[in-house]
Amino acid sequence: MPDFNPSTVRAKSSIKSLNFELTNLTPSSLVTFFEIDISSILKDQGIQQNLTEEAVKIGFSPAKNLNDGILRFHNNIKIFNSYVVWQGNTYYPAPIQAEGFESTSRGVLPRPQLTIASQSETGSDQLALLKHEIRKIGDIISAKVTRRRTFAKYLDVINFPMDPKASSPILPDGYEPDPYAELPKDIYFIERKTTENKNVLTYELSSILDLEGIKIPKRVIVADKCVWQYRGIGCWYQDAKEDEVDGEKMIPLLNKAELNYLENSQGDNSASKGLPTKAVPAGTENDQKMRDFVTVKEDQGPWEKGKAYPSGNYVYLLKDKVKYYFVSTGPLKDSEGDVIGGDTTPTFPNTDKMPPNTEYWVADECSKSLTGCRMRWGSNGTFKLGHNVASCQIKAGDLPFGGFPAARKISQGR
Repeated sequence: MPDFNPSTVRAKSSIKSLNFELTNLTPSSLVTFFEIDISSILKDQGIQQNLTEEAVKIGFSPAKNLNDGILRFHNNIKIFNSYVVWQGNTYYPAPIQAEGFESTSRGVLPRPQLTIASQSETGSDQLALLKHEIRKIGDIISAKVTRRRTFAKYLDVINFPMDPKASSPILPDGYEPDPYAELPKDIYFIERKTTENKNVLTYELSSILDLEGIKIPKRVIVADKCVWQYRGIGCWYQDAKEDEVDGEKMIPLLNKAELNYLENSQGDNSASKGLPTKAVPAGTENDQKMRDFVTVKEDQGPWEKGKAYPSGNYVYLLKDKVKYYFVSTGPLKDSEGDVIGGDTTPTFPNTDKMPPNTEYWVADECSKSLTGCRMRWGSNGTFKLGHNVASCQIKAGDLPFGGFPAARKISQGR
């Protein structure tokens, strides 16, 4: 099976060929495929597929992916009264009628109807595969339905008979095999069953935006402010340093996201796990740089009662598996600014001087603005603040900003 992630040049060539065929006065026959994805339903119910060609009565064919959780059909029985292979997958004939996919300008989302007849013109049962799966799982409500369309001239070579003399397929005139020449997919979900009898089975489909209980937008669109939690999921500005969290040694941020790993730029799950190797405290919530207060030095890990923290060293407090960092402003001083105990034996913040005591600590906070994001992730192709470029997934200048700057209103001048 070929790789169906074409290069830019290959994709442009396929789109050009497809557009030409759409405007052709004598186009090739349009072939429509339907995919019913029930893999998530099977997984939730712990059901393993074990289908064979003999069990579903489809006869001899290059059957592939029978047990991948996707039921594949085509309704082009008058053109192909047998299986059709497209992009290496086998689609089986079934009398399917699909209507209502057209979009309107009224703002109402389409709710297509998918009707599948249980008997073909020859009287043989063409829905054995679908019925077999429905009997096992009870129903296929919420299954994803994908309508795919292409022209017959682009189908896989295996669809055409072999010439016994030339040992090569007999191809029709104008045949141009192209697995990338495909019209945009129509993706819907089965909302409910409207009709079921011995002759037909009808389902009503709905868009992902029109499913019961679904609300949009999933994220509030804010132009100037980031909605991610600083050093949390989405922001990902956090050290790739494993700690003991709830008895498990792993990165707290990944634990909170319920991820075992993030791949690094080399594509594996080792080393930095895709996070910065040193995400040092950068500034305050007002975008004041940390170096304006104190020179940031060493990471001392979690704050410990009774431990001395010289100026510039920073610690963190762990809450909800997210690290909150604080930088020590140095030894204790009296009202006149002199170090208590003298320069040689300074007294450092410890014991009851726990962060976020602003007298001894500066909190590392983000302004949730583009400026604050750039302070952490850098810009103009260079990383700042000691990032390890080779191991971090997010490169310099690729800001993981959670806002939508393009949504800002622009005043129209008269």
